[in-house]
Amino acid sequence: MEIKDFAAEAARYEAAASKNIQNAHESFERCDTDGFVSQWASGINADLNRAKARICRQEGLDTFTGLYSGDTRVRAKIVNGQYGSVWLIDDCDQHLTGGRTFIPVGKRSKVQRELGLSERRELAPAWACTAGNAGAYSVRVITFRTGCKWGSDAKLAA
Repeated sequence: MEIKDFAAEAARYEAAASKNIQNAHESFERCDTDGFVSQWASGINADLNRAKARICRQEGLDTFTGLYSGDTRVRAKIVNGQYGSVWLIDDCDQHLTGGRTFIPVGKRSKVQRELGLSERRELAPAWACTAGNAGAYSVRVITFRTGCKWGSDAKLAA
């Protein structure tokens, strides 16, 4: 989706979020907690619209965590590994990680320290959606990168 007027689009999403909250309130007034599913759905949609508005207010960007060697962005992305989340290093940047393909995530990572790596906040093109697994109770709003999956288009956050 190409957005030409970020401010107008943000206002549209903020208005939609307000309408979602109003719908949830009206549902509660009509049927108390019997309408919990529609109230929950209205709340999730309000959260989604607020996230989209925030991204629009930031001109299509959001904050993510990136892996850095000094001020150089390592081409890496977080994936689910056998024992939890890890950084997957792109083949072209494995020279920065001593040939390692996977690096543990977390600011306290001993491996990151030994290799001179660090996790830093960065801005990258983004959008928002709902995601979840195993039923409605796990649904939540997430933001995701819309540019380079390896983060090469990201800029360090101030």
